[in-house]
Amino acid sequence: MKNFVLVLFVFMAGSAVMAQPVATEGRVEYQKSNKSAALLELPYPEEIVEKAISETMMKKGIREEKIKDFSVYKGARLSTYDPEVNDLYFKVDKKSRKDKGESRVYLIVGRPSENLGVRTDADAYKLTDGKTFLNELVPAVEAYNLGMNIKDQEEKIAKAEKKLRSLQEDQVDMEKKIRGLQDKLAQNKREQDSQNAELNTQRSARDAMNARRVQQ
Repeated sequence: MKNFVLVLFVFMAGSAVMAQPVATEGRVEYQKSNKSAALLELPYPEEIVEKAISETMMKKGIREEKIKDFSVYKGARLSTYDPEVNDLYFKVDKKSRKDKGESRVYLIVGRPSENLGVRTDADAYKLTDGKTFLNELVPAVEAYNLGMNIKDQEEKIAKAEKKLRSLQEDQVDMEKKIRGLQDKLAQNKREQDSQNAELNTQRSARDAMNARRVQQ
C-alpha cells in the first residue's frame, strides 16, 4: 500500500512538473517586421499577466514605457548575477478568441539603447536567456493571479456579509413589528372581552324590561 501511495505521489508530482508552462522560441511583429522572441503561453487572462509583469519589474525599480503594443523596461538585468543590462520588450495578447482566459507572452531582449526597428529578422540576441527569464516569471504571475483571486473572494465575502447584516437588521425590525402587532392583538382581545361583557349587560337589562312589560 505504501509503495502504491509513493508511486501515485511521484506520478502526480511528475504531472505537475509537466504541466508547468515552458518558454519556447517564437516570432513577434515589431514595427512591421517579425523578430525572434521568447514565447510563453500562460493559462491566465492578458490583463493579469501584464499587471504581474509590471509589478515584478517595479519591485526591481524599473519603470514601464509603452511603445505601441509593447511594454518596455530599459536597463533591466535578466538575472541577479547578470553583469549586463538590457532593454526588455514584452508583448501580451490573447492566445485565441476562443481561449479568452489564456495568454501569450513575447519577450524580445534588446541591447542597451538598441533600435529594434532595424534589427534583422535572424538576430536572436539573448533568446535563450529570454526564455529562462520568462520561465522564472511564471511563479510571479501565478502568485499575482492567486492574490487577485483572493481579493475577489474577499470582496464576495464582504458583499455576502453586508447582505446578511441587512437581512438580520430586517429580521429585528420585523420582529419588533410582530411584537407590536401581538401587543395590539392582545389589547384588541381584552377590549373584545370587555365589550362582550358590556353587550351582555345591556342585553340583560333589555330582557328585564321586556319581562316587566309582559307582566303589565
